[in-house]
This record gives sequence, C-alpha cells and structure tokens, in this order.
Amino acid sequence: MTTNFSLTAWQKKQAALLYYFSSLEYLVGLRDRLRALRSFADGILDVSRHEGRDSKLRSGQWGNRNTSENWENNAWPFLADFQRSVAENISNRVSNIFGKTAAHQCARGIAEFSMHWSTPGEQQHFDKMFAELYQYARYIDQTMDRTSSATRWTDFGLSLAWQNHATRLSTIPKFVARPDLTAHSGQLPPRTGVYVSIDDSEATLQFAWTGSPDGKLLDGTTFNRTGRAAAATVGRAKLWTDGEAMLRFVLDDLSNPDLSKDPFFEDSRTPELAPSLVARNAFTSCSSRWCYVEIVKDEFEPASLDVEEMSQQTGRFEVGQHCTREGFYFSPADAHSRRHFQHGEQFPLLRSEYGKTIWQWDQDQNK
Repeated sequence: MTTNFSLTAWQKKQAALLYYFSSLEYLVGLRDRLRALRSFADGILDVSRHEGRDSKLRSGQWGNRNTSENWENNAWPFLADFQRSVAENISNRVSNIFGKTAAHQCARGIAEFSMHWSTPGEQQHFDKMFAELYQYARYIDQTMDRTSSATRWTDFGLSLAWQNHATRLSTIPKFVARPDLTAHSGQLPPRTGVYVSIDDSEATLQFAWTGSPDGKLLDGTTFNRTGRAAAATVGRAKLWTDGEAMLRFVLDDLSNPDLSKDPFFEDSRTPELAPSLVARNAFTSCSSRWCYVEIVKDEFEPASLDVEEMSQQTGRFEVGQHCTREGFYFSPADAHSRRHFQHGEQFPLLRSEYGKTIWQWDQDQNK
C-alpha cells in the first residue's frame, strides 16, 4: 500500500481548480452574476411595458405567445427559482452540504418561451449574459454531480478548464497529500475537500464532502489504453491542447477501433476536433482508494512550474533510449508490459497494433 507520495504538477493544478469551483467565493460569484442577469431582464421588461410593445404582438393566431407578459409570467420564474436555489446552496455550506445548481433546468425552461417582445440587441445581450452564466455554473455542476457512479470531470475537461482559468490561478495554494486521511470509492470522506487516487496516478482528482450521503467518494475517471497511448505519444505538455499533435496521433493509429468506431470519426479528423475525438474514447472508470489533498495555510507556489517539468520528472522514453532512472516502467502499447529497468538499460520495441512504443515511468513503484 502506498503510504507516502507527492502530487505531480498537473495534480496540483487539478486540486486548485476543484477547490476554486467548490469555494464559497465562486458560488457567491454565481449569485452576483445571476442578480445582474435578472436586473437586466427586469429592465427590458420595464421598457417593453413603457413602450406598449405587447399591444402590437398579440394576434388571433399566436395569442400572447410573443408578448413580454407571457415571458414574465412563465420564463421569469425560472430565473427566480434559480436565484433561490443558489441562496439555498450558500446557506447549506454552513452544514458542509454541497450540490449542483439549477442552471440546466433554468436554461431548458427559458428556452421554451419567446423573446420576440425584445429588440434584437436586447435579446442578444440577454443570451450572451445567460451563456456566460451557464458556463460559470457548469464548473460547479461538474464538480458536484452525483448522478453517475464515477466523477464527471475527466483529464480532458479539467485541461480545458485550466486554459480558461490559468491567468486567475497563476499562483496556487501549496498542497500536501494526507495518507492518514483516506477512504474508498463509495464511502464518505474523512474530511470535505479534494481527493487524489492512491491506486491510479492518472485518475482525475475529485471533490467530496461530509455533510450529506451525496458527498461520498465516487469511482475515478482514468485513461483507458487509448488515453494512455495518447498521453505517451503526444506528451503531457501537448495532450488535448495541441490540435496538430493530437491529429497526428489519430492519423498514425487509424486501426484503433476505439477511435475508428466513433460516429463522428471522419468529421473529427481535423486539428480543431481531434482532441475531442480522442477524449470521447479515452476514459474509463476505476474504483480506488482516495487520499485527502490538504491546502497548506498561507503558503503558495507558482502554477507555471508545470507540464514540461512533470513530463521530464515522470519519465517518458522512446525505443532505443537508455534508462536514466532505475525503476518500473510500462508502455500503453501493451497492457502487460510493466517491468523493471536498470539504469542505462535500453528500452525495447513492443510489437503491437496500438501504435508507437513509448515507455513511461510507473507512479506505483511497488513490485
């Protein structure tokens, strides 16, 4: 059993994101954005009433469907319910209870009602504000979602989230893994917070809480063999973010059934869509033991010490290169390839249908 380990640079970034999305500060930010949206909606409703727009929109065929009165009576309540749910989520934090937002329900409800009573500019501004609000809330929902047995966040999703938040999180808290605070998938965590898998170094970190049964730890989301092959071939520094490198991985491995059977395979063979193609087919779930990731109070470190360093530290070697760090390695090209290499030993070629042989340092160095 692993009793002592350090977080990689990428795991630290994941922890920073999950603590941020689960923070009261972030939830209050959602409340404030929702207030601004509702205030804007109230303003254009007032303008519509003042200008008497509804009198021109009522008809024998459509009745009141396109009027502001109809929107106010039927769509506006979804915003009010959304706002009440956020207030409830904020109050629940006192009891260490977390949950999803009502963003999805609000979006579906509002979409059912016409905004033809507003000007094109007013509707465009409303739609823009709501789209930004929805994306903001989605980060909370991904973190808190308990509708499946495994975490919703994947390595791909958090990579995209990091791109969107890297500027704000250029300095992140210092984290330390706490092997004395662990639990298994399906159990309530010993503390509310972020957890890292003890058993699978590639498993995405997750957030869990102690205040309700819904807060239990879920199964992890980790790489399948296609995901491992992509990470080994492209490298952590370019994984998901370098479209050209991801496309080359796809084109070099056209016989991979995980990719070729994707219903959007042909259309996804572009630099823009190749990362999503691989991501749709790169993950599986895994039951695991989980270790609490603690924030070290008042200590911070720059997030820029990241993926390039991590790639070198973990070890990634091609066929013919010599081992510079004695230990256990594996190759995604063969599920049974794990073996011990001595310092200076040459990495061999594996005959496999899953593409190029890349040897990687195994985070689990137990025999």
